[in-house]
Amino acid sequence: MKKTNYSLEELINKNKGIITFEQVKRHNILYYEIQTMLKDGMLVKECSGIYHKPKIYVDEYFMLQYRYPKGIYSLDTALWLHGLSLTVPSKPIMSFLYGTNTKLIKENGIKPVVLRKNYEEGIINIKRHGNQIINIYEIERTLVECLRPIYRIDIQIITTAFKMYAQEHKINYIKLQMYAKMFKVESKVRSYLEVLD
Repeated sequence: MKKTNYSLEELINKNKGIITFEQVKRHNILYYEIQTMLKDGMLVKECSGIYHKPKIYVDEYFMLQYRYPKGIYSLDTALWLHGLSLTVPSKPIMSFLYGTNTKLIKENGIKPVVLRKNYEEGIINIKRHGNQIINIYEIERTLVECLRPIYRIDIQIITTAFKMYAQEHKINYIKLQMYAKMFKVESKVRSYLEVLD
C-alpha cells in the first residue's frame, strides 16, 4: 500500500474540519482510522461519505454536491448562491446531463433540470463556508438562462438579479450576448441591458 502524505488528523485540519470518504481513499488512509475517531467522538458522520469535527458546520449545498457530483447549481438557486437574489430557494435546483436518472434526486428534495445540450458551458466552482466547494453556473449564464420561458422564473427575481449584477459587477456584455444567443433569448437580454445602461 502506498504511504500517504497526510495523517487523517492533518487532512481533516487542512480541510477546515471536514473530510470526505473520497479524500480518505485518495490519500490511502484506512477506514478503521475514521471509525476510531467516530467512536472517540472526535468526528461526526454528517451523511454518507461526509465526516466533520463536532463543532464544524457543514453546508447543505456542499452535502448535496457531494451526493450528486454531476449536478450543477442553476437558475434561481444559482442566483441566490451568487448573491443576486434575496429569495432563498424553497428547493435547490441542480442541472444534470440528459440521461441522468432523477428519481432519487427528486426524492432527496432537489428540483432537477435535465439538459440535452450546453450542460458543461459556464461551470465554475465557488467556496462556501470554509473549503466547501460547490459547482455552479457562472453569473452571466445564470442570468440569461433564467429568462427562458420554459423555467417560469418570477420576473421580480430576474429584475432584482439584473439590477444587483449591474451594481456589484462589471457587466460582461460579451458573455451575456453569447449566452443570449445560446438560449435564444437575445431580445429579452437586450431589453434588460437597455434598462441598465
